Amino acid sequence: MNNTFALPELSVMSLKRILPVFLLAVIMLMPAGLSAQVPAPVPVERSTQKIVAGGKVYYMHQVLKGQTLYSISKAYNVTVDQLTSGNEIPPTGLKEGQMLKVPADAPASASAAAAPANQDERYIYHRVKRGETLSSVAGEYGISVRDLKKANKGLLFPHEGDYLMIPRKKITQQPPDKKPLQDTVPLPEELTDTLIGAGGKEIFTSLSENSVISNLTGSVKVAVMLPFFINENNTRSYVDSTKRDSQGNKIYREVNMDDTWIYEGSMPFLEAYEGILIAADSLRSLGLNVELDVYDIGSDTLALNRIIWSGKLNDVDLIIGPVFSSNLNRMASWAAERDIPIVSPVPLRDQNILENRPTLYRVFPSASVPQDIVVRELGYHRGSNVVFLYADTLMNDPKTSGFWNRIRTAMAADSLRDTTLLTPQYFTGAVKKRDTYSGVASFEGLLKPDRENIIILAFTQTPIVSSAFSTLHTLSRKYDIKVIGYPEIGGQETIEIKYYYDLELFIPTESYIDFNSPAAAQFTRLFRNKFRTEPMAGSFAWRGFDIAYYFIGGIASHGQDFLKDPGIFNPALLCLDPDFRRDRPGDGYENRGMFILHYKKDMTIEVRSPLPEVATGVVPGFQVQD
Repeated sequence: MNNTFALPELSVMSLKRILPVFLLAVIMLMPAGLSAQVPAPVPVERSTQKIVAGGKVYYMHQVLKGQTLYSISKAYNVTVDQLTSGNEIPPTGLKEGQMLKVPADAPASASAAAAPANQDERYIYHRVKRGETLSSVAGEYGISVRDLKKANKGLLFPHEGDYLMIPRKKITQQPPDKKPLQDTVPLPEELTDTLIGAGGKEIFTSLSENSVISNLTGSVKVAVMLPFFINENNTRSYVDSTKRDSQGNKIYREVNMDDTWIYEGSMPFLEAYEGILIAADSLRSLGLNVELDVYDIGSDTLALNRIIWSGKLNDVDLIIGPVFSSNLNRMASWAAERDIPIVSPVPLRDQNILENRPTLYRVFPSASVPQDIVVRELGYHRGSNVVFLYADTLMNDPKTSGFWNRIRTAMAADSLRDTTLLTPQYFTGAVKKRDTYSGVASFEGLLKPDRENIIILAFTQTPIVSSAFSTLHTLSRKYDIKVIGYPEIGGQETIEIKYYYDLELFIPTESYIDFNSPAAAQFTRLFRNKFRTEPMAGSFAWRGFDIAYYFIGGIASHGQDFLKDPGIFNPALLCLDPDFRRDRPGDGYENRGMFILHYKKDMTIEVRSPLPEVATGVVPGFQVQD
């Protein structure tokens, strides 16, 4: 187990009770390399760290104080032009701590793309296949990852076609179901790439049945980078000045926070981490070695850069987070250069963040995904009267205009336009002098008594949504009205729940939990045993479990094949139904798997895309304990 400087697994059970003491310990356990200043030696020493990118071998050199492009180029026997062409050099010159890719004249070991002519008899030469990692190759030969790295110094990210040296003395067993170990390099294999369909688009797998994992081998190293707000939690007191003395002067007094107090911003990410821990336990019970390195990463880009420069992320197999867009952009670009998958576990405002980031996976769908679902739903309501309500005056918001154009385009291309009416209407919910009647009357002119009226709410602001529901509910006594909206509409506290059912609300949602399922009951039991409490319905622990189990399990069972086509792994999860796809090979993957909730007048909810049944009736990897 290797949890780096934050949230050690054994402490999370009582984390919410001992967080003040724990946070202090976290800071004391921070690696010195993350906070200490880099020394400033003038001489340039060659780095022993190498990577393979685009079939070429590079040294990874960290710039120290006093070093220049010229001195670095001389140390590595390359030209200054070679350095500048392969790296982004700031206008002000090199910065201390900056990482440079320096072309290597030749591979330092047999780990390069071509095998050596004179092979060392002390080693077996293993040609890396698609999906293999240092961890999986080490497990295949029964050696430790450390021994494998030692034998192949400098190569951190083996690519398909590279060769790894396997030290014969360290091999402990013949791997099962494998051909005899080869003394010489085998001939190249014919490997197919991702399936490409008509128009150059990739075709992704979609399994109808759940994937069942009975056992796993090897090791997966995961970096969890979430904002736990350690510094904010360390502030355990504040000055209260709300009271005054008899003279009217403010009274200042120091107030100490309760021992159980936790900074509010920490809670969703602590909950997500709790789910990640249970997922790790689940996969370990199947034989997988899961290593978790946990980092407290907020919006501070410098703190993120220090972690990157420290080299601690170089050998990870998966990164979960960061959540702030600036750091996610930085991390995704870094990870893409090294073929490291990075998962965004929270909703994102940047609708284009996946562009040119092929190893980024977006769990929460962008606005276009639920919009497409709504457009398809309209196909089941031919002959209806569709009213598109929007709240920005001229549809200047791309989210609104994109939604409207999607609907118009679909209706123009389909026979819907021959029978279905479509009307856009600006709506803010405001009425003069609280004249509710006039507001209802003006809205009534949009409705048709002889048709089904489909009202699309193209906004999520609580006051406007609440006003729309109130107005529509009043009119529903005279008209057949159904409401369709964004996922955020569900569960808004200012809306009476009865309105959802009476107006037969239809919303897509990225997650749905069947609390009556055996899997949910088992997860709750495991959570209670580990953390001495139960997960709330809206807890991020459910999502944390699903995200970790899906990606760690997929990498462990399918390697790179899973990362290129995530649909080949379809485990039964608790609240998510992942369907990761992308529109262009150079972009990242977006989860387009959503559930469709339909509230009905009989006070029931129909789930159009229900969760697959769990074959064992329990959380994957666990047996039900009485």
